[in-house]
Amino acid sequence: MDLDLTDEQRAMRETLRKMLADLSPPNVVRQMEDDSLGFPPALWKAIADMGLTGLSLPEEYGGLALGTVETAVSYEEFGRVLCPSPHFVSSVLAAGILRHGGSAQQCEAWLPAIARGDSIITVALLEPGGDYDATGIQLQGNPGADGYRLSGSKSCVPFAKAAQRLLVPVRVGAAEHEIDFLLIDPASPGISMRQQFTSARDAQYEICFDNVAVPLSARVGEPKSGWTLWRAVAEDGMIALAAWAVGCADRALEMATTYAKERVQFDRPIGSFQGIAHPLATVAIEVAGARTLVYQAAWAQATRRPAQRLAAMAKLYADAANRHATMVGHQTLGGIGFTVDIDMQLYQRRAKQSQLSWWDAKTLEEQIADSIFDEGEFHGL
Repeated sequence: MDLDLTDEQRAMRETLRKMLADLSPPNVVRQMEDDSLGFPPALWKAIADMGLTGLSLPEEYGGLALGTVETAVSYEEFGRVLCPSPHFVSSVLAAGILRHGGSAQQCEAWLPAIARGDSIITVALLEPGGDYDATGIQLQGNPGADGYRLSGSKSCVPFAKAAQRLLVPVRVGAAEHEIDFLLIDPASPGISMRQQFTSARDAQYEICFDNVAVPLSARVGEPKSGWTLWRAVAEDGMIALAAWAVGCADRALEMATTYAKERVQFDRPIGSFQGIAHPLATVAIEVAGARTLVYQAAWAQATRRPAQRLAAMAKLYADAANRHATMVGHQTLGGIGFTVDIDMQLYQRRAKQSQLSWWDAKTLEEQIADSIFDEGEFHGL
């Protein structure tokens, strides 16, 4: 296992860091809070011009054909600046689902547009009161000879207003995994959306379906293969979000450490006191451990080794490290850390959102436990 970055990967990281410093500083992150679109078009264009919107897509679709390690490098930089963009839902999840299950017509129509950054596709997974496992998908597809009829809702759908298409998992059978993914035009009759305002203040929407007609041609993949497609992109998604959490935590640690060096109390920098220094040291250990786990998972995925458990572990641990880093950051800064003019509160709110989003702690713990029990690693049970 080699976790060292190549010269090309380091150059990519530095180029991206410089671009994000210019186009995604904290004031831009603040401007995008509760914005209906959720991201600055200039920033999205710059990400696309770097080729990152097609980071892992094959060259035949205009992508860079890079691997999971490069995705992790990119997402660590995105996390450092809380980059507001639909890259995860469109270029990681949607692109991955279409690449694994889309028809030739669907791939030709959408993957080059995703790679150029011209089109955004978001994934409408979560339902009110539902979990992140297959049983959480209860929106009935009711497939018939002429297509599907949808009535119900999805919640917390990122960047829905900016999306040209929605990828919507629907239930088509009673068995747990009998799910289809449908590629739906959000302007279809019967679809309405309402912006949801969260503590992270990013662009999320509730989408309601009122007897919406969807043709059979909108299905992605074979009948009842939707959950298989979701599992096919899960490892890439977990690793990307884990790397994002590492970047966020690392920046929170930097801000807290800088403040502890500069803030003087009793004629000494507060970082000289054990009550400040030791918690920051613990955070440094946790961030380093999370980063190692993330890149181990990315390396395993890139080299086609088993990565399912590593990816789940990476996201679970990185999310916890991120929450702890922002908590210790607040404790270090004291009351000023909770004021809106200080960046720490931006990081704290998004750290909590990251911990709850997509694969939450409960889902990840269950996946890790299942993998351990399935392999019989707990002897004597």
